[in-house]
Amino acid sequence: MELEEWLRLYQALSTTAGVKERGYWTIAGIFLLANCLLIFPLSLFLFSYEVLEGRFFITVLAGIGLLVCIAWSLSQRRSTQEIEHVSGLLRSIEGQFAGGDFHRSLHKLLAGEEVCIPSTSWKCKEWHPEVAHMGPATRLLPRVSISLLQVVFLLAWATLATVPWII
Repeated sequence: MELEEWLRLYQALSTTAGVKERGYWTIAGIFLLANCLLIFPLSLFLFSYEVLEGRFFITVLAGIGLLVCIAWSLSQRRSTQEIEHVSGLLRSIEGQFAGGDFHRSLHKLLAGEEVCIPSTSWKCKEWHPEVAHMGPATRLLPRVSISLLQVVFLLAWATLATVPWII
């Protein structure tokens, strides 16, 4: 392949990777909003009906909430796999460029390794490249919190579906 073709391919995959990453967070936002919207009618049922009448409505809403959480988990997992696939393709294509280390350096940074960033700092009357490093909390907190949020909502809906029948 010629250089222009490689660059077009790299640009297309880079755009696709951005769309996939944005899709991951859009999915998280949509399902979080869906869970929050289910809480509104739930609060109405909790305060407006008797225990026996509201029990069925609450169970149905909790069942819908469980289905929403399961769909959230499955779609997030699918989106994560797509992101990893496209990122792997980008890293492999960068091997075709002489000295090109764009996506691979981001991958190293997200893996917690030190990476030289293009900016430099003036030290001892010379320009020196700076080293960037992300700690484990900075790297892992966003994805772990979204994953834990799914589990919290799933457990809350499951508890809400069973508690009215136990009490």
